[in-house]
Amino acid sequence: MFERCTVPAKRAIYFAIVFSHLSEAPAVDSCHLLLGLMRDDESRANTGFDLREHFPLYCASPCKFATYQAAPKRKPILADDTKLILARTRMEANVLRDYWIDTEHLLLGILGERSSMAAQYLSKAGLELRAARQVVIEKKSSRPEYGPVSLWWQLRSPLEWLMFKSGLWKYLR
Repeated sequence: MFERCTVPAKRAIYFAIVFSHLSEAPAVDSCHLLLGLMRDDESRANTGFDLREHFPLYCASPCKFATYQAAPKRKPILADDTKLILARTRMEANVLRDYWIDTEHLLLGILGERSSMAAQYLSKAGLELRAARQVVIEKKSSRPEYGPVSLWWQLRSPLEWLMFKSGLWKYLR
């Protein structure tokens, strides 16, 4: 999946790991992923859904360590909800027939895992999966060009889409 991630999506995941280190959390959870999405001003998830406006206090939440260098280093461990969110993110990009996975797909992945704490926060803020998916579809044409799409994806995508539409391939909703 990570080879399909755009630079902003990789940055969001990186900052989720940083926030988990700074708070000395045992694993990267969905809230860290949401914090990572809010980190960059210009990420498509942040600009398209006004995440910082919905969570102004959450953006400046205090951490146990002042700098990343002061935090103890460990191998990043993903919590179960984060693993499900990342799998859901890839699935959302596939359903939208997008090769490149961007921050808006990460947000859809969070919203798709309703049991995660971050999805509950987003739901309380008024963001719902169907409406967010529609916004992503509407803003698809304004997405920057991230590079060439592999030939395998170009061949695979239409076949997968036909299988999905015909009911042979079921995606969890």
